[in-house]
Amino acid sequence: MIAASPNHIRAFAAILVLTAATCLPNVAAAQSKPQLQLTTEILEQSYCAIGRDISLQLKLRLRYTNLSDQRLIVYNGHDLFFQTKIRTGEPRGTPASEVLLLNMRYFDEQLERIDARSPGRVFAKLAPGASFERELMTGVGVRDASAAPSDTTVRPGAHTLQLIVSTWYQSPKLAEKLRQQWQRDGFLWSQPLYSVPLELTIDKPSTTSPCR
Repeated sequence: MIAASPNHIRAFAAILVLTAATCLPNVAAAQSKPQLQLTTEILEQSYCAIGRDISLQLKLRLRYTNLSDQRLIVYNGHDLFFQTKIRTGEPRGTPASEVLLLNMRYFDEQLERIDARSPGRVFAKLAPGASFERELMTGVGVRDASAAPSDTTVRPGAHTLQLIVSTWYQSPKLAEKLRQQWQRDGFLWSQPLYSVPLELTIDKPSTTSPCR
């Protein structure tokens, strides 16, 4: 369930961090070692109708895996900002189109303790080779194959799906402070992550039920 937050400053700051990440070729690489890998899996793929428009609903499983040789500390709380990137493979010789959607799960009423002597329950501590999982929902509009190109909808056919996920919504200064403070527990990861691209086939169903 997504809750609207009155704390616009914190939400806007986190969105800026995530949006800025899309301008970099590989944000995770900027944090050099250690490395954290994000992969996605489609658990459910369904279609529903919003008026005369069709919406593709995806239930995804995200898996964070520690590929480094040391323990990582990764945020695993309820405030999650992410972008959904769907890239369409066009015929050879033509540029591929891309849809980029900003999403968020934010629960301002449920305060999380971030600044503490040691990582609290909203953080996962990953040993080398270990991973943890979380699930999320995202959606995108589906248009007819003959329709004009759009920045917010996709045509039926073969695509690739990639997520750009935030791992930190506080200030960089606090991240550096806690990284030093928690170094005995592991390395605090604070950079956004690009998921490994995932193949996605989108259909255009003839009939659908209304979206809930």
